[in-house]
Amino acid sequence: MRGGRRAAGRRVQVVAALALATLAGCAATRATTPVRSGSASAPFLVTFWCGPPLDEFDDAHAAEVAAAGFTVMGPPCTGGFDGPRNLRMLDVAQRHGLLAIVSDHRFDRAQVRSPDWPDALNAAVAEYRAHPALGGYFVIDEPVVKDFADVAAVVGALRAADPTRLAYVNLLPDYIPPDALGAPTYRDYVDQFVSTVHPQLLSYDYYPFGTEKDRSTFFVNLGTIRAAALANDLPFMLIVLAMPHGPYRDPSEAELAWQTHHALAYGARGVSYYTYWTPSKDQWKSQYGLIEDGRPTLHYFQVARLNRELRALASALDGFFSIAVADSAGTIGIPFPIGPIDGIDGGQITVGLFGDGAGRLAALLVNRDYRYGVTAQLHLHAAAPPPLQFDADTNAWLPSTTLAIPLAPGGARLLRWDPAPATHAALSGG
Repeated sequence: MRGGRRAAGRRVQVVAALALATLAGCAATRATTPVRSGSASAPFLVTFWCGPPLDEFDDAHAAEVAAAGFTVMGPPCTGGFDGPRNLRMLDVAQRHGLLAIVSDHRFDRAQVRSPDWPDALNAAVAEYRAHPALGGYFVIDEPVVKDFADVAAVVGALRAADPTRLAYVNLLPDYIPPDALGAPTYRDYVDQFVSTVHPQLLSYDYYPFGTEKDRSTFFVNLGTIRAAALANDLPFMLIVLAMPHGPYRDPSEAELAWQTHHALAYGARGVSYYTYWTPSKDQWKSQYGLIEDGRPTLHYFQVARLNRELRALASALDGFFSIAVADSAGTIGIPFPIGPIDGIDGGQITVGLFGDGAGRLAALLVNRDYRYGVTAQLHLHAAAPPPLQFDADTNAWLPSTTLAIPLAPGGARLLRWDPAPATHAALSGG
């Protein structure tokens, strides 16, 4: 039985080796490197929905964005936008080492029906594309299948005019009924988007925490997007719930960590938060975004701590690719053994397995309980050496002195094995 599982793992590894791509340049050159697909060595994309209104965005607010660990700014949800204000925003962002995605009605999907839309789009791109802080162009949020042809036209035109920048589209989650999506199944919806639009990134939002009950398909949706990303050699990003609105409750710091850590365990190359700047409180009873009434809320400081850890963990995984996902309960991923880990006791633990193709393996352990901490007891393959443990505070790999791994609620721990070539085949699924 183990041999069959390990042979399957070998096939997964071959496919997954193609998957990693990233969206932003290295930290030292963020302001001069556009968002793009590319090397697995570039940092994790950390962004948000609803940036500061352009008329209020100044150096003080830009410093807040940078201090919270964000690398790319999303466009505002309120206050309007146009060429001159977008360019001023880009100037401010550049001074603080940030990239920004701009929104402009001239490359809105709805403009495709206008006879002069290509000229208007090209004129808009010509205004922005020379700016070093430009990260990409916002196209549309949550399109359905009937929108895909128009979205594809805009994405194609943007890529022709500025091939190095991201034409950003965000997809719906799987709890939207198929008839509303316009596809027989959610996977068909995602596949049709990829085949029609040819995106540079798969992005979707999923808000799991309701005031009445939690949604049940968080991991199914993650698995669907991960599979599509691997099959099409695309990076993917999850937009997480970061504030109460509509039917969704106010997430705790552990619940924020639970969402983002699981995205990373599944191989995501970015996370986005809904929202940074609290939209109008008349809109879905929105409140407690990271910034409200121009001032940081508790969520701002929670996310700042989390982003520091996420960027450290993702940086430690630079050069690695996602191989497989397992969990100790056997409900959301493949069963153990996975890589060097034969099993885990102590609680429900998600394990994302990564490899670098050169003999190293890494495993991100995530506590599936966002209320209580656990101690994960690892049972390793007989040929596995003790792992190194990554310390996100010092950005250092430290020798492991125990196989009992403490995990905070929703918390994560990254392990790495550097086996000799003779044992690597047995440890990587061979």
